[in-house]
Amino acid sequence: MDFTSAALAFILIIGLVHYFQVRKQLQNLKTSGEDYKRLFDNIPTPMYIYDDHTFRFLAVNDAAIEQYGYSREEFLQLRLTDIRPPEEIPALIEIHKELPKGHLNAGRWLHINKAGQRFYVNVYTHYTVFEGNGARQVLLVNIDEKMRAEQIVNEKSAELENILDSITDGFYALNSHWEVTFINKAAEQALSCSRAEIMGKNLWDFFPRSREGRFYTEYERAMTERVSVHFEELYAPLGVWGLMNVYPTKNGIAVYFVDISEQKKIQEKIYNDGQNLRAIINNTHDLIWSVDRQSQIITGNQAFWDRVKELTGKNEDEVTNDDFVQDRLKVFFESYERAFKGEAFSIVRQREIEGKQVYEELSFNPIRDLHDQVIGVNCFLRDITESQEHLHRIEDQNKRLREIAWIQSHRVRAPVANILGLVQLCDPNDSPNAELIPMIKAAAEGLDQVIKEITALTDDL
Repeated sequence: MDFTSAALAFILIIGLVHYFQVRKQLQNLKTSGEDYKRLFDNIPTPMYIYDDHTFRFLAVNDAAIEQYGYSREEFLQLRLTDIRPPEEIPALIEIHKELPKGHLNAGRWLHINKAGQRFYVNVYTHYTVFEGNGARQVLLVNIDEKMRAEQIVNEKSAELENILDSITDGFYALNSHWEVTFINKAAEQALSCSRAEIMGKNLWDFFPRSREGRFYTEYERAMTERVSVHFEELYAPLGVWGLMNVYPTKNGIAVYFVDISEQKKIQEKIYNDGQNLRAIINNTHDLIWSVDRQSQIITGNQAFWDRVKELTGKNEDEVTNDDFVQDRLKVFFESYERAFKGEAFSIVRQREIEGKQVYEELSFNPIRDLHDQVIGVNCFLRDITESQEHLHRIEDQNKRLREIAWIQSHRVRAPVANILGLVQLCDPNDSPNAELIPMIKAAAEGLDQVIKEITALTDDL
């Protein structure tokens, strides 16, 4: 064999070797392509490939077919815009103007299936070449349930925020760093601040003087011990009294409070009025007390409780109706019943104490509620022995005056009348003392006139 023949044989052998190598590579490539196709089709996560310019679908896997409800043939007749709701298409087109060639987490998008149902997906995409054309391969993660849950949470949060804003009592929340995470309108108004001013701020820095009261101590106890606390406190700089209810939360505490500034003013006024009333009713030796519908003592002045102590040996917080002599209570119970029927009246009772007659005036007045219903009786007892004795003395004096008047009008006037009669019988011409007779007559007539005047003055006695 010559050199030329040997060279041709060598070239032929090399060619055959190369042919079989290429054939093997093609077979391997075919096998890899089939493997890739099986991987693409069978992966449980929806995937599709679309033309980067026309948005037409070039390939779609089984999971995507199941997700969107189209057949493979139907899917490959659609464009990317066909599985998006109309309102999201402008944003879709806009984002494609700046999509990078590499991998990209495109974020959350709203998609629509064949039945018109909408659902949320998270889109992951990267640029590729498919059948010689520029394309994008997309992997979808269905986050609809998560998004729906977040939407429900957001809606509930918005609803809760609206509810908290609509209530008339204050509410705010703090995290573990004492930063305000929420405040409603009532709290803004009560604390004279706006939401924009205080949100995210440290409560103690924003209201530095709040550490002076019980706020910090009680809030810290709720925060660290995870217990609910309830207390009343005044924030002096604003003059606001709050009925505070503090509850531990997952990340801090929630504070619900009622502005009780007006109630505190009313309480203070009631207390002052009560003190004034006590000063008034205690500034007397008369007994003043009240009973309820069960005839149990509600309250009394100091003179009353001193009498109770004297009679029973017990203090006001110990005594009951059973501690009194029941016969003495009879007049009171009967009077209570009259007053419970709406009658206001007074009676005078006479009794003997240590051999001395004692007179007492008892007054009973119904106590009525806002509905004009009798809910108790106010009682007043005054010792009127001195005034009664004085009245008796006056009556005795009047009796004696009437007796004197009778004597004057009957027994004294008779002799005067006789004198006047005798004067009429005397003849001034026959008497040696004729000049005295007119004088005696005038004196008798004057005495008679005095007796008449005294009688007239005593006629009403």
